Amino acid sequence: METQQTDNLYDQPTWSTKNILIIILKWIFVLIILVGSPIYLSKYPNDYTPMVDVMFSIFLFLLAYWIGFSDEIERTTKKINQKWLPQAESVVYRLLTLHSNVKRFAISTSQNCSKTNCDLPELQKEELKAVRIKIKTDCETNSQRLEDIARQLEDAIEDWRRFIAANCNGEECGRIFDAIQERQSKLEIDIEKNKV
Repeated sequence: METQQTDNLYDQPTWSTKNILIIILKWIFVLIILVGSPIYLSKYPNDYTPMVDVMFSIFLFLLAYWIGFSDEIERTTKKINQKWLPQAESVVYRLLTLHSNVKRFAISTSQNCSKTNCDLPELQKEELKAVRIKIKTDCETNSQRLEDIARQLEDAIEDWRRFIAANCNGEECGRIFDAIQERQSKLEIDIEKNKV
């Protein structure tokens, strides 16, 4: 797996473009009402009626409610998702271990298949050609299936890493991603040892 992708996830800001745009639009709207209204009413003081006063009060109440409510929903969602961070971290560790086991099994399957001809020299006889082809085909198929499973596990690991990156804060992100990177490095060393 690529460690560069993990580093990019860790470096990503937690603000999305959509969130930034919504915040900017909210503040532009607030500035228009809070700055534009007094300027207009200072030029045309006769337009300030009790009805305008009531509408202005209702607008300010609704604006405050809207800003507070949307911010609270975002904070609550983040808080709920943060409760899942320890489990997500644990899932990543387990998936990394499973990925490593599948990779090692794929390597040992491939190595065992290549050793079959040495361990069973009688397979070199012409009358056992069909057995030799069957063994070779089965070995290649099994090794390929294990590689496919390993790739699917890599995708699952990246999904959980994205979840963690979207929901962790500050030093917690660094700690989690450092621990994941350390676990991944250890498992990759074990895989390399298995290749020899």
